[in-house]
Amino acid sequence: MARVNLRAAFMSGLSSTVTAQQVFTNRVDEVAAFNRSVESLRRTLDEAEVSPVVDRVQGRRNVLTLYGVGGIGKTTLSQELERRLLADAAAEGGDDVVAVRVDLSEDGACDIENLVMRLRAALGQLGSRWQAFDLALASYWVRAHPGETLQDFLDSSPALRRASRSVGLGDQIAESVRQVDPAGLGGLAGLAHRAALATYRAVRDRVREGRLLANCELFAELVEAEADYETLSYFPYLLAWDLDQLPSRGRPARRPTVCVFLDTFEVVNGGADRTVERLIQRCAYLMPNVLFVITGRNRIDWADTGVGGELDFTGPQCWPNLHFSNDAVEPRQHLVGYLSDSDADSYLREALVRDHEPAMTDEVRRRIIDGGQGLPLYLDLSVSHFAALLARGGRPSAADFGGSFTAVATRSIRDLPREERDLVRTAALTDRVGAELLRAGQPGISDGSVARFLRRPFLMHDDAYALPYSLHAALRHAIREADRTLPDGWSDRDRTEVAARMLVWLGERLEPSAGRVTIANALESGLRLSAAHGVFEDWMARATQRLVEAGQWSELGAGLTTERAATPEYRALLAAIRGVQLRRTGQAAEAVSLLAGAGEGVRQGSATAQLLRLHLAHALRNHGDYTEAAEIYRALVGGEFDPAARYWLCDFDYLNGRFGAALGLLREQCGRGPEAEGERLRLIGHIWRVNARFDEATASYTEAIDLARREGLAAAEAKALANLAQTACWSGATAPVSEAAARARDLLDLVPNPVELVKIRSAEAVALAVAGDAGAALEAVGGTRRLADGIGYRGGHNLADVAQILLGVLDGDHDGARRTRVELDARTRRSGGNTYWVPIVTSWIDGVPRAAEHDPGIEWVDGPAVSLGRWAEVAARR
Repeated sequence: MARVNLRAAFMSGLSSTVTAQQVFTNRVDEVAAFNRSVESLRRTLDEAEVSPVVDRVQGRRNVLTLYGVGGIGKTTLSQELERRLLADAAAEGGDDVVAVRVDLSEDGACDIENLVMRLRAALGQLGSRWQAFDLALASYWVRAHPGETLQDFLDSSPALRRASRSVGLGDQIAESVRQVDPAGLGGLAGLAHRAALATYRAVRDRVREGRLLANCELFAELVEAEADYETLSYFPYLLAWDLDQLPSRGRPARRPTVCVFLDTFEVVNGGADRTVERLIQRCAYLMPNVLFVITGRNRIDWADTGVGGELDFTGPQCWPNLHFSNDAVEPRQHLVGYLSDSDADSYLREALVRDHEPAMTDEVRRRIIDGGQGLPLYLDLSVSHFAALLARGGRPSAADFGGSFTAVATRSIRDLPREERDLVRTAALTDRVGAELLRAGQPGISDGSVARFLRRPFLMHDDAYALPYSLHAALRHAIREADRTLPDGWSDRDRTEVAARMLVWLGERLEPSAGRVTIANALESGLRLSAAHGVFEDWMARATQRLVEAGQWSELGAGLTTERAATPEYRALLAAIRGVQLRRTGQAAEAVSLLAGAGEGVRQGSATAQLLRLHLAHALRNHGDYTEAAEIYRALVGGEFDPAARYWLCDFDYLNGRFGAALGLLREQCGRGPEAEGERLRLIGHIWRVNARFDEATASYTEAIDLARREGLAAAEAKALANLAQTACWSGATAPVSEAAARARDLLDLVPNPVELVKIRSAEAVALAVAGDAGAALEAVGGTRRLADGIGYRGGHNLADVAQILLGVLDGDHDGARRTRVELDARTRRSGGNTYWVPIVTSWIDGVPRAAEHDPGIEWVDGPAVSLGRWAEVAARR
């Protein structure tokens, strides 16, 4: 049953002998099924010859599913099961029972980082040592979030903050890290990414040497895997492994009991996009020593055939208890049915009591039971209506009750004062509300009315969230239907206007300093309002870009579809998100096709139109069409995403030898954020480097390195160090190249970027050639080509060609150098960039005059004679 909180019904100040009881109707079968499931899992684990955590092909018997229609009482049943579990443990004096509750409809609950950390926080109640997970997390965190402390993330979400602070999670993880890296906290609790790098290297090196958790299978693989959501979704295996190592407790000794309650599972189950469900299913499969209690509207199909590809673990061999044919062995799937008439009557008798007797007469109760057909939410609303009539001094009769669920919702609205009727309609427009959001939707309503409304019994409250109030989903739908029959009911236009005001408020609270969790939550709420009510605000496009720039693109738009009421801007925004996802996963051609056709109906020049064009240009660039991409960037200058457009135009000018134009634009871009400023400094360095002004290039890269260190930007520092190696290599002094390369590679262990590894290897090839070590130089050239081929980076062959030509010239093989130059010339012309390398290598082969004639369109900073003359000196130094 949904909780009954009737205090608002008695706000009138009238004395009453009626008391409101909070009643849980005893669903005997479901409670017994839960108890049997807990015992069954304990028995399965105790009797297993090999722990299912280690034997990952064993079928999983750790999921109990309770499903049924909206309003049937699944959430309250789940909450009651949790309460009884913990109460029984407390009565026994045990400290070996842990419960984790996650409502998947809440903002941010489907984020895999948030979910995994909530699991870890809950397990922290059983002890502070979770070494496998904590060390792998440290290795993941410093690479996935360079410069961002773990504690900041733990504090960014109300639910996660509450869970983590209850056990001192940050301190627990830091202590695990300190066992491996005594020098510090590894950057997790606030130190710079240099300390984080030291921790990661300490963990990685001990793993490679077999000195750290060698008995935890796949620990090494998870430590060294790419630091992304896909890798993180396997970390629950490490939690399960750590849990398996805990000693038994109590008398008699038994293993700890852990239950994870996943509520409102329909949010991720059964939709077209099952990405989040796949990650959650992976958690359940990899934690076979934990009972997952799933409540939702739909039966889960994990044991069915035919869902392979959408989910990882499917079929009866993976989930033997979840198949249709199992109707006896727990844990299994249960349809949560309607309450029997006797259970419904028990609830109504106890919900409101006068002088120890039911306040409702037999006739009223029968009328409610006949109308409700056992739906708990119907009974709740009827009780609220009864209490409201009493509060107004009325004498409730049977005629005041019964009818359809919509009729009950209609009475519930009619019971409210006019201002509160508008507030409940407002609350029904979105998943979660708070006082400020309600005021935004209804600016003419007094604060007092808002305060009274928020005490109404049909509102659920959870102060862990920034918007702490919500209506049951079934009630939201019923209210919208019921409202159509009321004399003062809202029209579709009324709803749209209120939704528009709410959408504006969501955008206004996004300060420039807002964190990614706040942005993501606001965007998710905004997109749902947009989909349902045909409203849209430009801030959603800007918020999307901020999340993409922060690397949070994989989960954007999960579960959203193009609804009938959706605007062209909403559809275009979803397409932009999908285009980013395609491009970042190596499907640039598909991204181009999608984005090119997604702007129909979108107002030209709007933030959404510009976002769509920006990502189309990125996709074209990734696909190798620099010219068309540059045309789009040029059109975006002066718009919403002007800084990004200007930067990529500068890059295009640089690639095509228009060095003066690129420098001019770059000098106009000072004063932006640290990430953008680092990119600007590096591109300036590129221009000086290809003009053989190596001192200026070194100064620019050094400034970028210092900035990245100050701001904790490991990825940016790695790129600048690679560029520094590319500059130092032309002097023939191998020591500075080796130093910069080693520092860059250390950072690239944290933030992998194989393109930078290609650049580093090519720089080493050049340094070795100038230093006269032909054999090592030739090996490095081959290594550059292999790395480039491994990642499909055609530009890497340009760098290898340049090093190979220099090596040929220095060894007197001018004919071989000319043959390589032909290949370089053809490749750079096809790509539409980097053509300046051909006159540079020509200065070594045929001299400066011939080199200057090769491509007169290149605008050398100091003129062709001077710039190419400096390049010619490189080959003459030896």
